[in-house]
Amino acid sequence: MKPPSPERIFAADIGRYFYSRPGRPDLSRKIRYYAHVTRYFVLEPGFRAIYFYRVNNRIVRNKIRFIGPFFRFMGSALTGIRISPYADIGSGLFIPNAQCIVIGYGVEIGKNVTIYQGVTIGIVPGKKRDERTTPIIGDNVMLGAGSKILGPVSIGDNSIIGANAVVVRDVPANSVATGVPAEVSGTVKVPYPQQLEDSG
Repeated sequence: MKPPSPERIFAADIGRYFYSRPGRPDLSRKIRYYAHVTRYFVLEPGFRAIYFYRVNNRIVRNKIRFIGPFFRFMGSALTGIRISPYADIGSGLFIPNAQCIVIGYGVEIGKNVTIYQGVTIGIVPGKKRDERTTPIIGDNVMLGAGSKILGPVSIGDNSIIGANAVVVRDVPANSVATGVPAEVSGTVKVPYPQQLEDSG
């Protein structure tokens, strides 16, 4: 199956901002759609960070190296968020509160993932699993404020990682994981993106 185009991926990111918050915007006219996108870009550092990541990732994939450093600098300077252009992040990324987020080189993140402030996703020096050093995060996952996802761990689809949890072991799908180190403490009945939409 052909992968979605960069435009479709970013459109899914935009959709998370439209439908994951109270007071959904009126999108009945195209001019209103673009007005809301512009407002998100100006007022939402998380939205800006996603935009710059998508541009940087496309630059890397197309090997246009001479402008890559400029966009990486702009993305970090204007948002306080560092997302490696070499991370592989699915569509529908949502960053509601954008402060001190780091997503490292080679991290794999699925679709419709929600990341709150203070999250770090990256390697543990010297720790490998089958030559892999970075985390793999499934679809519809929520990473709570201050959580850390470290080393070659996997987080299954629909899981929720609690605030300040430190994940150093695999988390099965549909699990709530909390604590330091994180342990499974519950089960997810409704995926987090659906919870946000239902509360909108």
